[in-house]
Amino acid sequence: DVSGKGASAALYMAELKGLMLSLSRIHTSPRALLIEANEIIANHLDSRSFITMTYAVIDRGAATLTCARAGHTPFMRIAAGDVRIVDVMAPDGMVLGLNLDRGERFERCLEELTLPIAGGDLFFFFTDGVSEAMDVDGACFGESRLSSFLETHADLTPEAIRDRLMSDVATFVQGQPQHDDITMVILKIDE
Repeated sequence: DVSGKGASAALYMAELKGLMLSLSRIHTSPRALLIEANEIIANHLDSRSFITMTYAVIDRGAATLTCARAGHTPFMRIAAGDVRIVDVMAPDGMVLGLNLDRGERFERCLEELTLPIAGGDLFFFFTDGVSEAMDVDGACFGESRLSSFLETHADLTPEAIRDRLMSDVATFVQGQPQHDDITMVILKIDE
């Protein structure tokens, strides 16, 4: 998620996409990838801009998901089982591109997290446009409402989860204009 709106934000996102495609061929560690991405992107952003992101790698052989989070919204994990409970995952990390101290603080703060995965697990990655969607009174949809929604609907397909969540958000905002982009990645591990 790039700070700001308009052409400059779109250009930064395009630059980041190309950078991720290149760096993902070099690095297997999400932490190492984000450290190098920060070193590169910090020299190209204007002083008022920054980027938040989560980068995750799935190793099916080891049955793990390894990730690092650069100031982005937490992601949610719902483990397979009879009782579906959301774990909000928020490994430490600063936003990309601040160019503060040659990236030393960014590197020091960035935590890499490895989680076991199993068939039926659900991972929900999202931008703040989902949780910060506002109703007519200025109340946000919120992470607790989102967690409850995911606990209730975790057994559905990712497409059905997306469609129902977008419907619930639209009902919640009661026709208020969307003030931020809504982006989500819903990952369900195969049995």
